Amino acid sequence: MTRRTRVIGLGTGLVLVGLVLVFNFGLTSLLHSPVFGEYNLSDPLTIEVSSRAVVNDDVELLRWNTMPDFISPPDDVRVEGVAAGSETLFMGIAPADAVAGYLDGVAHDEITAWDSMQDDIVEVVYTMNEGTTDPTAPGTKGFWVASVSGSGEQTLDWTIQSGEWALVIMNADGSPGVSADVRFGVATLSSLFPIGLASLVVGLVALIGGGRLVTSLPSRPDETPRWTLRGRSVLPTTVEGRVAVLCAVLLFVPFTSGAMFGAPIFLFLGVRKGDRSVLLVLPLLVSIIVIGLIAMLVWGILGG
Repeated sequence: MTRRTRVIGLGTGLVLVGLVLVFNFGLTSLLHSPVFGEYNLSDPLTIEVSSRAVVNDDVELLRWNTMPDFISPPDDVRVEGVAAGSETLFMGIAPADAVAGYLDGVAHDEITAWDSMQDDIVEVVYTMNEGTTDPTAPGTKGFWVASVSGSGEQTLDWTIQSGEWALVIMNADGSPGVSADVRFGVATLSSLFPIGLASLVVGLVALIGGGRLVTSLPSRPDETPRWTLRGRSVLPTTVEGRVAVLCAVLLFVPFTSGAMFGAPIFLFLGVRKGDRSVLLVLPLLVSIIVIGLIAMLVWGILGG
């Protein structure tokens, strides 16, 4: 292995490691740190049932979060809810057996399956439990370990404990027809800020250092285009061109999706060294298309 090959390999490796550290660890950790909010919450989930209560005994739904995979979610959870109509909302957490006894014979819906995507809980499956009994107002019961009740937005905070627990959402008077917008999430971790900051700094150093290693190599005098179209090169023949195309390919690998932001950097480096290859523009074009699609999606969500 020649020195040139070793330098190219080291430089390219540093660049890719830098991209992962900057985007997948650095920015992701910072965006989920307490700097941007005390809790990491889902988008509002609309609950609308004709029964008298909605019950969830899946603690993982309460612990829903979009924090980095290398971080274990904390046990401090929050449920935010607001009644969609004029009813007064009740939310409470209690032992699962106590909830089962309270709702025995009462018509209620149980969340038996759910699925999430990004910041949104996209699908919830309910199982209907028939009943004819009129329950007493939930706030009169003493088995709740945490509960809130009232009009307007209600916030329920709880630290998960060992055992079997259930979340109950009802109208405060126990009447049928529960309609509310609810958000679930966990407390953000203070450790994410130093992790994100350190990853960002180290990633930028690796990105810049790797880029300088690659661009410091002189072009070989025997380098010639492999393919030509009407006498013009259509394949990058310099190191920068190959790395740029590599970054474009890695756009489709989720773990290194942040590489799309590095494409313009390599375009600049390639042009600086005199590479005018057509495919060198590919990463930039892909980046513009992807960013444009994301912008259109956000615009549509915001009602633009």
